[in-house]
Amino acid sequence: MGGGWPGGGGMGGRGGMGGGGRSMGGGESDSDRQKMQLFVQPANQLTVVQKEPVIAVADDDDRKFAFYTDGRKVEKSKDPTRQDLDARWEDYRLVAEGKDPRGNKYERSYEVLEGNHQLRETLLLKVGRNNTEVSIRYVYDLISPPGKSPASPPS
Repeated sequence: MGGGWPGGGGMGGRGGMGGGGRSMGGGESDSDRQKMQLFVQPANQLTVVQKEPVIAVADDDDRKFAFYTDGRKVEKSKDPTRQDLDARWEDYRLVAEGKDPRGNKYERSYEVLEGNHQLRETLLLKVGRNNTEVSIRYVYDLISPPGKSPASPPS
């Protein structure tokens, strides 16, 4: 079943983290820890543009994601600030799977919440030897796209 988001728009805010209180890794270098921190760190603001079959998501840290929903085989980008991902629609949720900086599987999904004023990003990680699932959710509030302001009442 297909879904969709309205044309481009900005989303702002920070979400909350869910999951256990234990460390997500041990015996790793500072560089590896920093890569993982950047991977799970939420953005202050997202810009989402849908031009089927690509949904482009950019954040305020200059990270860019291109989600391809047409079944093409996407090659991994060599640019660390850009990720091209195979994705699919599950009802109205955009879902992509990949590997985190440690090589563990993850699932990242986006879903517009009731009322079309919030976007929920969910990052489901499988960590450790037992593939323990850790779910991290971020919720972004809709903000007006640049150059658009609410209509003012007539004078």
